[in-house]
Amino acid sequence: MSKNSSIQRLPVEVDPFRLVEQGRILEGKIPLGDFPRLQEMLVEETDKLVIVRLEFTFTDTRLPVIKGQISVELEMLCNRCLKATTVTLQTMPEVVLVSSDERAEQLQQGFDTWLVEDKQVFLRDFIEDELLLALPIVVAHEECTASRDLIEAIPDEAPQQEQNPFAALKDLKLNK
Repeated sequence: MSKNSSIQRLPVEVDPFRLVEQGRILEGKIPLGDFPRLQEMLVEETDKLVIVRLEFTFTDTRLPVIKGQISVELEMLCNRCLKATTVTLQTMPEVVLVSSDERAEQLQQGFDTWLVEDKQVFLRDFIEDELLLALPIVVAHEECTASRDLIEAIPDEAPQQEQNPFAALKDLKLNK
């Protein structure tokens, strides 16, 4: 454990540019209940913890960056069988800090950016955003059965003749 680390209790709000200058590493655990947008997606409330390690440093080209690891286990609804399933999220953010939209646009290629307004970052917002970005597009068990059978087309039925919306116009033209 480095002397620049802070264990367990993470600050609510930080000046990330100052932490980058100091080369700080923040480590801790935050209750999953502290993330309201993530909580909405869970099957039920839980007492699980989000494990966080964030390093405030510079890139090789001297850009201020937050990088680290964020992990948690979530109980979510499987989209196939509609039963609870455990989703393990582990994300390794690497985000360049910018103080203006113009700077973010300049760095858009090759870097994820985080806009720092008023020289402050709310760590929980940052962590929750990174977890939301790491969610799978479709939540599902490795193997499960769909909650309902798929409806299959019946090959014996003849397709219905489609009504042509212009058929009435044809009749009008012929009657003239």
